Amino acid sequence: MTSPSAADPYVELRERLTITRNPFLIIASPLAWRCAVYAVTAVFVGGSALLLGILGLIFLPWIAHVTTQIERHRMVLLGLPSLVAAAPVRPGWRATFAGRGEAALGVWAITAVFGLINAIPAVLLAVAVYAGVLGVQSSFEGGIQPVVLALSLGWLFFSLTVGLYVAWVLAAGQAYVEQSMLLPYSSLTRQVVELTSSRSELVDVFEAERRRIERDLHDGAQQHLVVSTMRLGEAVYWLDQDNPDGARGAVLGAQTALEDALAALRNTIRGIHPQVLSDRGLVAALQELAARQPVPTSFVYHGTPRALPQQVESAAYYMAAEALTNVAKHSGASQAQLVLVFADQELRIELTDDGRGGARWVPGHGISGLAERTQTAAGNFTFTSPEGGPTRISVTLPYDRTYVAGTG
Repeated sequence: MTSPSAADPYVELRERLTITRNPFLIIASPLAWRCAVYAVTAVFVGGSALLLGILGLIFLPWIAHVTTQIERHRMVLLGLPSLVAAAPVRPGWRATFAGRGEAALGVWAITAVFGLINAIPAVLLAVAVYAGVLGVQSSFEGGIQPVVLALSLGWLFFSLTVGLYVAWVLAAGQAYVEQSMLLPYSSLTRQVVELTSSRSELVDVFEAERRRIERDLHDGAQQHLVVSTMRLGEAVYWLDQDNPDGARGAVLGAQTALEDALAALRNTIRGIHPQVLSDRGLVAALQELAARQPVPTSFVYHGTPRALPQQVESAAYYMAAEALTNVAKHSGASQAQLVLVFADQELRIELTDDGRGGARWVPGHGISGLAERTQTAAGNFTFTSPEGGPTRISVTLPYDRTYVAGTG
């Protein structure tokens, strides 16, 4: 599964709408038939939009708005994602004249034009197919007439082949034009939605981290400090009783409790920000992280280690830590491998385990949380987890090479 990427949408559009050039295979092409459905429905949508726009000219902005919403969702007929609308603008003549109609009038016009254009080949194809069907029927009248049957079937094949190619050209052309008009607004919307979702996820992450620190302090250092206080009070009691051995044992117990409290505090601080990451860098921090995993984890790195921006190193470390935690909790793996790659302008982290696989994308948890963290760092996140394993996670984090060169 791949997180949303910054790939060129028009390249993706061309790839998804590339059709076979073999005329003997086009009838079996699902894309060709989707294009035919898209082109035929364009006749009804475009014709209705044009008729309503002419009869209700005063309501044209509202008619154009509804037409635009239909066209946004009609993209799914071609196997394309529905174009999510931007923050809604109330349709009206004032918004139209102010240029806030989100290209609604333009989409309405394009839809109407393609509706008229598509109607001509649709009628011609319907007539051609009807003639072919009549020919097939007549070939069985008074006994089978092989020549007439062969000619009729050949005509049907020829008509459908030409019709499907024409439908593909018209559908791809309309989709490209409308995406060119709607995509700028839709891209902005997706970015706003993603940023809003990421902000919400970060708030949840920070709140969970705050609760974890509070719990660690309460269950760890605080308990040991309480014990040390009690032991010191016991030492005072034994001193009042002129029992130096008892006082000595109590003081030693208090010392042990204080040492345990310091160890708990160090673990808590390491969970907030590992000291080894600040002192020795990302490679050493990940080596230490892999070494203390309950699932045996090997660590290797490729490329030349370099000083990276602090936010990149921190993001990489915590993503690796969270991914390894998921492996320990859910994978059932016997071993894992963590790979760090220093590329020219990006840092890549790859984690593979030999667990049961079958990991799923659950919003707000596990894999989804890693994807959200990656997205907030302007990175790319991919993962594969077939049933039976292995599970592979890859995180790519970009960084400013000029910054690294200036501080390395």
